Amino acid sequence: MAAHAMTPLEALASVHQEDDEEDYASDRWTAARSTLVAESATVKGADRVRVAGDAVVRAGAEIRGDTGQVAIGRYVDVGCGVTIEGGGTIASHVLVLEKATVQACAIGVGCVVGHGAIIGSGAVLKDYCLVASHAVVAAGAVLAPFSIVAGAPALVLGRTTPAWADERRRRAELGAARRRAAI
Repeated sequence: MAAHAMTPLEALASVHQEDDEEDYASDRWTAARSTLVAESATVKGADRVRVAGDAVVRAGAEIRGDTGQVAIGRYVDVGCGVTIEGGGTIASHVLVLEKATVQACAIGVGCVVGHGAIIGSGAVLKDYCLVASHAVVAAGAVLAPFSIVAGAPALVLGRTTPAWADERRRRAELGAARRRAAI
């Protein structure tokens, strides 16, 4: 049976964004340069991982600097169980949701990578792209700014808006301010 093709609205709805009130002051977190890392997160090859600050790396996430240099920008939220491997860059204000896999790619400012999505090696997500939950962005793919993609392989369904981009930035900065206030 053929899979149902998502509309841009369905792709947006598939991206689960938690706005939880996490206890960042607990002993489950380690703070360094205004970045919080869950105690159960793993960072391999830490000497090749750079984080600009005001970021959060949640429980069970794995950042693999041992497979390539990783640069993570300011206000980035790396979700539970996320794997970042093979190097690459993640610009500021990015949200990578639970169990996503990011492989040696470049992710632009304000992007959202949905739950369980896979970003292939050498892919480029320009600014303010939205990758739906469980989408697979092929290795070497280049997404234009403001693209909404879904499916496996990911196909462009529509475009985000400047208003969505403003809200994305606002939410990222608000989350960082909450975390700073809690520690």
